[in-house]
Amino acid sequence: MATFSKKVLRLLPDELTNTILRDIDALFEDNHIPLGPRQPLDNDSSERRERTRRYLASIDLGNPSHTARLTGVYSDTLQRIATRRRDPDFEPANLDRWVRTLRTEGFEVDETTFAVTDPNGPTVGFTAEALAALTDAGAIHDHLARLGDAVDTDPRLAVSTAKALIESTAKLVLTKRGKTYSKAAKVPALVTAAQESLGLAAKAVSDENASLRQVLQSLVTLAQGVTEIRNQVGVDHGTESVPTWVRPRHARLVVGAAQVWCQLMLETLADPTAPWRYADELSATD
Repeated sequence: MATFSKKVLRLLPDELTNTILRDIDALFEDNHIPLGPRQPLDNDSSERRERTRRYLASIDLGNPSHTARLTGVYSDTLQRIATRRRDPDFEPANLDRWVRTLRTEGFEVDETTFAVTDPNGPTVGFTAEALAALTDAGAIHDHLARLGDAVDTDPRLAVSTAKALIESTAKLVLTKRGKTYSKAAKVPALVTAAQESLGLAAKAVSDENASLRQVLQSLVTLAQGVTEIRNQVGVDHGTESVPTWVRPRHARLVVGAAQVWCQLMLETLADPTAPWRYADELSATD
């Protein structure tokens, strides 16, 4: 597994010490990493290095979504280093040091493009844009971290976590929309309520768009199916026997179904042009 060791983390401020501040800002902002609190060091007065430390301070290295964004920063930086190979003052040793260090810590570096990837990075995730509307996406990140490790090693746990991901997403959507729900509410009811709050209920679609209505209704069925499979094989229910038929391929199917539903909910919640926003504006003027 790729690791952001101290040796890897030192690469970035060392490299960016000769980069202008607005380019440092652009590098991190392009990868959806916010500026963190000030990080002064008594023995380092470099404003550029301190700016880099501030961005790194906002990264939670235990959060797969955060590390994926940071991997993007390293990829962009290494590719920028590689483009300078024809410059007369280019230092091949610096490029070699970056490649060697990253590969030693488990990252993959493409020999042609110098793109950096984590071969064991999360296989399930959501874009920063999809999560942008959530004030606190910690519950989502927690589920995603568990899924990344469990699909192949513990498919029953992955199934249970997929159901929990749907439940958390539904509750977060409802809360963000100012809707209440009962603590005893079951997942199918939460799913239906969340879709309705975003104007994604099948019944809200006009007769002229029967295909879209069918797909939206299928989403409810999809989420309900995840719950039913979890009830059969999940690890958080006591059973008299172990369901041995569950394989990673079954977990990938269930996790994929959960991801499809959650992705649509979160993207619709974050979309500034989503129809539910116009509905809110109309109701406010009535």
